[in-house]
Amino acid sequence: MHPASDKSTPGHTTHARDISSRDVARMSALTQYPQLLKLLIDKSREAIGFFPAHNPRTLEYPWILANVPTDLRGLRMLDVGAGVNPLPLVLADRGASVITLDNHPDTCNPQRREQWSEWGFLDYSALDSRIESVRMPYEESQFSTAFDCVYCVSVIEHIPSSVRETWISKFAAQVKPGGLLLLTVDLIPDTNLLWNLCAGQVVEGTSVHGEWSRLLDELSRAGFAIQDIRIERHIPDSRVDAGFVKAIRNT
Repeated sequence: MHPASDKSTPGHTTHARDISSRDVARMSALTQYPQLLKLLIDKSREAIGFFPAHNPRTLEYPWILANVPTDLRGLRMLDVGAGVNPLPLVLADRGASVITLDNHPDTCNPQRREQWSEWGFLDYSALDSRIESVRMPYEESQFSTAFDCVYCVSVIEHIPSSVRETWISKFAAQVKPGGLLLLTVDLIPDTNLLWNLCAGQVVEGTSVHGEWSRLLDELSRAGFAIQDIRIERHIPDSRVDAGFVKAIRNT
């Protein structure tokens, strides 16, 4: 938790999970998209009450937003493992039809926002009626219409490799031909190994869990053309490195 003195800094909320002004300043200098980061922080604080105090999010959320069109009217988008984040709200503002999916056991109580963190099931329709929220494991999901874009922010590495392969099959089935898949992925620092912890517990050994190139191969075999990849190392005050994957569903 940030010191109490940070909370009185201009631009801060009093929420315990809100990012500090110090981190906003230094991450704004690192991201390729400082204006999008500002937009997301402002929206998050306004609608949710905080922007997550986890520095990789200052790179991941703007990257997602930068890789979709500005005008999203008529497009369907799915946020897999949404938790509590500003992206669905900003995407709805741009005209998208957004569905969020999460299976977290904790429910975010709208009357107790001071207890929220970025983890938990949030019914986004309580914040924006244009957003639909579904509570179920993604591997069990069924949708009648495919999506123009599916995105997933640092979730796929927290599940066993066997479930990950099911998720990738779901991506292939649920993204329209020519549609977009955007993933951000936590990596063990200074390696290409996929982060293998979930809620502080080891998911499986690193040799089973896999690494970056294996994930890319799995996506390619499922029918995705990799358009862009990169890895961000040495993120300030972060336990993880971050990988970014932009892929197009083959037609």
